[in-house]
Amino acid sequence: MSLRERTISGAKWSAISTLTIISLGLIQMTVLARIIDNHQFGLLTISLVIIALADTLSDFGIANSIIQRKDISQLELTTLYWLNVSIGIVVCVAVFSLSHVIAGVLHNPDLAPLIQTLSVAFVIIPHGQQFRALMQKELEFSKIGAVESFSVLSGFTFTVVSAHYWPVAMTAIWGYLVNTTVRTTLFGILGRKIYRPGLMFSLKSVSANIKFGAWLTADSVINYLNTNLSTLVLARILGASVAGGYNLAYNVAVVPPMKLNPIITRVLFPAFAKIQDDTEKLRVNFYKLLSVVGIINFPALLGLMVVSGTFVPLVFGEKWVFITPILQLLCIVGLLRSVGNPIGSLLMARARVDISFKFNVFKIFLFTPAVIIGGHLSGAIGVTLGFLIVQIINTILSYFVMIKPILGPSYRDYLLSLWLPFRLSLPTLIASYLVGLVFTGKVPLSLLLALQVLAGVAAFGLVIMLSRNSLLVELKKPLCRSEKLKTLLRVPN
Repeated sequence: MSLRERTISGAKWSAISTLTIISLGLIQMTVLARIIDNHQFGLLTISLVIIALADTLSDFGIANSIIQRKDISQLELTTLYWLNVSIGIVVCVAVFSLSHVIAGVLHNPDLAPLIQTLSVAFVIIPHGQQFRALMQKELEFSKIGAVESFSVLSGFTFTVVSAHYWPVAMTAIWGYLVNTTVRTTLFGILGRKIYRPGLMFSLKSVSANIKFGAWLTADSVINYLNTNLSTLVLARILGASVAGGYNLAYNVAVVPPMKLNPIITRVLFPAFAKIQDDTEKLRVNFYKLLSVVGIINFPALLGLMVVSGTFVPLVFGEKWVFITPILQLLCIVGLLRSVGNPIGSLLMARARVDISFKFNVFKIFLFTPAVIIGGHLSGAIGVTLGFLIVQIINTILSYFVMIKPILGPSYRDYLLSLWLPFRLSLPTLIASYLVGLVFTGKVPLSLLLALQVLAGVAAFGLVIMLSRNSLLVELKKPLCRSEKLKTLLRVPN
């Protein structure tokens, strides 16, 4: 099977598994938000935010360093495997030991046992990471998708069933550990059919991987702070309940695009890596990718922003109505972040994550005071506004700092790739808004939300059908004949 065919197949299986995972995650979050009290829900979201940092540290960019390298030896793979396992143990011990300190800093002592329980995951996770990376390198997304979907389903089932009998945050923590254990076990079983780690170890042999991983980890840590500092600030200033509400809105508006985008970007990272020396092909495909990501995300997020007043009380319950304006602002944040996601694949393909790291360091100097000052002045709304302002600045500067050094001068292409999805999404926003204006207070919330969504979807579908834009013409052809997608992804056999 050619690279193009494997890329297409990978996109399909990634789409299926990612949509399954997102759907289960949203259902689980909705169930927990309804049956767990605000404080316990807040503790859960804060503990998961903290553990995300440890997860970044435990991987140390090793998985992506394996994918980025065109060729890698048995000695290098074995060394990286045991290095990953060792880092996981160190992170586990560190997180467990610091749990009470972290809980004290955030003024939430109930966090400590949750963090301690979650720390066990870092002994488990490394035993499956390398096998997943090798499967991704070979575009084995059907197997990856099956493993991840089944793992999430296992954790989801455990959490939802248990939460009805034990409605506390710890239930979801144990569900996460079930998910992690199942995923690692399955990747271990499948991966060992491809490669078995030996007892060799040579740090010198993986110096290039460590350098790449160090930059990637440093970049991920800074990006983590740029993303999650707002939740931690709210937890310290206003308590777990407000932080949980903010995080609930964040998980609806920002997290789905972050997980949906890899349907394309995760699949195209290996493909980009294979054409990393052809700048013209990278430029053409990158800007197509940017527009496609926008077409997927813009209408959904702008539509959610319009219907949020109906969506929040209907889906999460009246106790979470206070997050409605937060959700609306975060929809714009999610929209801007979604078009920044493909840049990471571009930089990793060229092994230039150092650029992203330096830019994210600059952002943290903007983001930290913006979030802290906003939190003290206006609480959750102030934190969200600070986040939004920094994200707008980031979107403007991203071209000059990260895209131009890789692809050369192409600012017009950058603007056009963003303008296209925004222009196509305007009818969705207008249609949903007008339906809400006409029917609010006249029909039940469930019917109102259904009418707004249907109006938005119909408007967007009509625009797509009637558009003569060259990219949309290319995108519509595969709907009739999937073989035509090869013309969209101009990567070699």
